[in-house]
Amino acid sequence: MNPTAGRHLSVDDFNHYVHTAVPIEHPIPGAPRILLFTDPQRARIGLRGPAVPNETPPAGGLENLTVHAVHHDGQRMIEVAVTDPAIFTDAYPLLCAVADRVQLDGHPLTRALAETVRRFGHLLRREDSLPIEVEAGLFGELLLVAGLAHTTGTAAALEAWGTHPREEHDFGLPGFDVEVKTTTSERRTHWISSLTQLVPTGQRPLWLVSIQITRASTDGTTLRELVRHVGEFFAATGDPDPFDARLRSAGWHDTAHAQQRWHLRTRPVGFAVTAGFPRLTPDLLTAAGVDPTHVPDVKYRLDLTGRRQDVCPDDLAQVLAVVRQELP
Repeated sequence: MNPTAGRHLSVDDFNHYVHTAVPIEHPIPGAPRILLFTDPQRARIGLRGPAVPNETPPAGGLENLTVHAVHHDGQRMIEVAVTDPAIFTDAYPLLCAVADRVQLDGHPLTRALAETVRRFGHLLRREDSLPIEVEAGLFGELLLVAGLAHTTGTAAALEAWGTHPREEHDFGLPGFDVEVKTTTSERRTHWISSLTQLVPTGQRPLWLVSIQITRASTDGTTLRELVRHVGEFFAATGDPDPFDARLRSAGWHDTAHAQQRWHLRTRPVGFAVTAGFPRLTPDLLTAAGVDPTHVPDVKYRLDLTGRRQDVCPDDLAQVLAVVRQELP
């Protein structure tokens, strides 16, 4: 795909935009509407395009790219941003290729990005490595998937993990949502990546499941082994493709180097995210006289060590009991 072939700015024009001090939003001709943007204040360039229903950003793992769901001009959108100014010129053809796969091939933006970065591998970390936070996070989510598959069946497990209409939360169970946080720390500490991650959706209660794992020698389980184990549940149904697709969107790829063995450090526990739960939210900032629109990116560490766990709903308690058996 040639970024100078009619649909896109020339590289010279693009570089002119980049080197101005004024943020630019340049619509790329075609449908759906895709915006090429420059953000001089935060040293970013990227694309924004409309999110399709249930489209969620993939997990991290890219060296110089970020992907977020954002609200822009009153619309939920997927934003892809390049964060290293040294490679803006090299990254521009990638952004053009992503836009072409959306507008010409009809792919959702996240799928277009995944296919493009597979071909433009120079923007990635080593293909066979997963950042430890991605590995641990996926490990915890798969433990919950395994628990749900045992207690509710594979169809309901996949529905809860993959297709529930949500923006922020990992699982949507009947009657409540679940955010899964997995840590390799000795303390029950978890990173929260936005102001809305611990905000319930509408009137649905929100639960945070805290999982602590630790490195093991020969008696633990690798992420690859867990992927294979959980995948067998869905292979037995005769249609493993939806699970495989959801797995890829969560950050897994078949060439991932995941040989570290893990076992549970403590029993997984659940916390009800209610008014007294420690967190940062847009409402709390507003109550403190701070306009949350001026704090677009927030990441903070939550320490739940010593906090009393809450009594989970029966179906969640059953899932956590299975998790303890899956990874003793």
